Amino acid sequence: MDFTALLFAGLTTLSLSVGQQESRIIPSGNLQQLPTGGATSSLFQSIDESVVVEGTRSKFERARSLIRGLPVNEAMARLAEFFLGSPYLAMSLDQSGREQLRLDLTQFDCMLFVEQLLAIVSADSFDGFAELTRRLRYRNGEISYCTRQHYFHDWVGSAQLQGVLEASPAWPGQARRHLSLNFMSSHRDRYPALQSPALFDCIDELEQGRRIDQHYLPLAALNDALPSLQSGDIFAVATRVEGLDVSHTGVLVRDGSRLDAIHAAPGRGVMRSRSFTTYLRSVPDAIGAVIVRPQRVKSVHFCSNEALTSKSCR
Repeated sequence: MDFTALLFAGLTTLSLSVGQQESRIIPSGNLQQLPTGGATSSLFQSIDESVVVEGTRSKFERARSLIRGLPVNEAMARLAEFFLGSPYLAMSLDQSGREQLRLDLTQFDCMLFVEQLLAIVSADSFDGFAELTRRLRYRNGEISYCTRQHYFHDWVGSAQLQGVLEASPAWPGQARRHLSLNFMSSHRDRYPALQSPALFDCIDELEQGRRIDQHYLPLAALNDALPSLQSGDIFAVATRVEGLDVSHTGVLVRDGSRLDAIHAAPGRGVMRSRSFTTYLRSVPDAIGAVIVRPQRVKSVHFCSNEALTSKSCR
């Protein structure tokens, strides 16, 4: 495998030159107000700016039938295996001239693969799936390029805020580092959208002086941590690339005593890499892995990012 291609593979923020399959996009129309209860709460708002790629609704129904009654970790793993062989589509969210809520279960980049699996296991209807996708993908659910969660760190924060990821998992041997998140503004040429002065100024303003703390498992600590990891955990490759938090994402799946990685890779589609540790050590510039764990909730908390400190959203 060409792991150089995986360095920025699948992340919605990064531009890759790979073959793309065209997809017929069908406007979904307005997603109607949902009934109160379940993963589709009364806080749902109709989504006008949305497209549903042909075949996505039927894929959703088949996927939901496969995981009915399963614990969330087993459901994530089952779905990852269900989508094996799906085509890879680079820059999945940049297929149209304007920002829209794109729902596509027929082809993926690595980040969209993880996001859509988590939304499927956490929703009880297609409309709930669409709304949770919107809340995970966009800050405060506001659909625009500038409010899109371009970095894994921010996406995890949204998922934890909605209650579909555990708040602060800690793993044996875990380390912490302080890093800047400014890859987009410092690599403007990689992003066609940032040729717009207004969009560039917006992203640049968000990234100016921004630094985060990242908790990750260093490569040297992987073997000790493996017994604590389980099928369905989400992994992201922590990278030493300046200005970037992670370079690739996927789902962990156990096969007996071995832990594998299922992920969407350029030129390969959704594939299974035997032995997560072997795979991770082969990725250029990898320093370890960020691991987060999905959790089942009775209802999704559709909270805003500004409510992070609010006890009502925890």
